[in-house]
Amino acid sequence: MKINRSAKTAAALMASALVLTGCTSNQLPGAAAAKEACAPGAERVRTGVEAPPTVKTGKQLKIGISPTAMDTYYKRVMAGVQEQVDAAGGDSAIHVDIQAPTSQSATDDQVRSVESWISQDYDAIAVALYNESALEPLFKKAAERGIPVFVFNSAIVCSSYIVSDIGYNQADGGRAQAKWIVDHYGTEEKEIAVLEGLPGPHSSERLRGLEDGLKDHPNFKIVARQPAGWTRAGGLSVTENILQAHPNIDILVGFYDEMVLGGREAIRAAGKEGEVSIIGYENVQEANDSIKAGSISATVDTGAKLMGANIVRAAKSYASNGETVPTTVYNDVKLYDKDNIGQFDPKDYVYVPPASK
Repeated sequence: MKINRSAKTAAALMASALVLTGCTSNQLPGAAAAKEACAPGAERVRTGVEAPPTVKTGKQLKIGISPTAMDTYYKRVMAGVQEQVDAAGGDSAIHVDIQAPTSQSATDDQVRSVESWISQDYDAIAVALYNESALEPLFKKAAERGIPVFVFNSAIVCSSYIVSDIGYNQADGGRAQAKWIVDHYGTEEKEIAVLEGLPGPHSSERLRGLEDGLKDHPNFKIVARQPAGWTRAGGLSVTENILQAHPNIDILVGFYDEMVLGGREAIRAAGKEGEVSIIGYENVQEANDSIKAGSISATVDTGAKLMGANIVRAAKSYASNGETVPTTVYNDVKLYDKDNIGQFDPKDYVYVPPASK
């Protein structure tokens, strides 16, 4: 497996099975189908303009994969990719080329990667979306050349040319955070501050889930929500600002653990450690350790490693075995706190090579 711009990866393949949901029975023509699928929470439909499934026996399958970055989250995804490649016979059976852009907003890097894979007639392409509109012409070109395109960890997918959306329901992560708040505080009056990521569907879908989970509980009030750019530095500075404007917040919710780890430092500096519950998202290793130590209350695990395995499974089924796959391939989310954090297998953070024979 070839990885550009880093990716010595992490994590053991989750034992849980694929959670497959699709909507192949509702057939709509291309653009109309894509528009229908764009609504928050809508299921994808088969449009008929995506590349068809193909059978390629006895041939190495070439897959190009482009995450939006090579951070701790995507390293776990790529660990799942590598382990599934191992399970399928290794590089001689499936060659994976992973090219990460220089930053999450470096769409030009993704465009160049996808253009290169199309020109080399790769068998399948998988992309985590930041700017779908910039990639849409290339998705169309790939489909017209018979190259199936999959997306992963993408909150809302509008393209008509996508075979499958692989990942999880982003709003479910926000709902899990809300459920923890409701379960732990019941009818108590609590003020909540929210650290969002960069503006876009990932933040908006997670916020939609959080608000949906709190809507029937008016005792919980979101008094502040600001973008913190998905980074620890952003979480620190934004939380400092929030604490100045709202010194009585009871709960800090973040849509990525790196942001709440920064927020935790701001809370400590303000002398409020232990007074503010901190709820993260993604279960990065430091957040996991912090739950055990008691400085973070909870985090949502979105099955990053399983997602990576599902990318390879779906591409192999569709582009090599000629099998139809669901339009949506989602795994479930799970929230961890002090009561169940011991159940998490730390091997999920590291690539586990196959046992030697």
